[in-house]
Amino acid sequence: MSGQTKTQVGYMRPPEHSRFKKGKSGNPKGRPKKQDDILSLTQKVLKRKVRPKGAEKQMPISEALIRKLRELALSGDRRAMDLQRRILEEAGAAQATEFDPQEKKQRILNAFRKMGVNVIDDGGGND
Repeated sequence: MSGQTKTQVGYMRPPEHSRFKKGKSGNPKGRPKKQDDILSLTQKVLKRKVRPKGAEKQMPISEALIRKLRELALSGDRRAMDLQRRILEEAGAAQATEFDPQEKKQRILNAFRKMGVNVIDDGGGND
């Protein structure tokens, strides 16, 4: 050991050549990016803006598709009418038009009863 300082190797003292190098990451490429699922990919595409023929401003693709579907349905296309009806049903627009005030009154009274309020339903009101 002439002139060389030899570092000890053992428990919690790995050899110099196998230690982490300073300034170098242990994972240089990083974590791989997550693959987009079909739903998020579809949403991303439908949010992109386009300028339809004859329009002066841009709109999302989803809005342009709904407008085109409306035009086709108004021109008498049977398949477009059925598709538009299905879209409205799934969006919940059909339920929004059905309004039963008596049912709403009963839901409110039941909510009060669940809170512990003594409610007397005498049938009065603006029927």
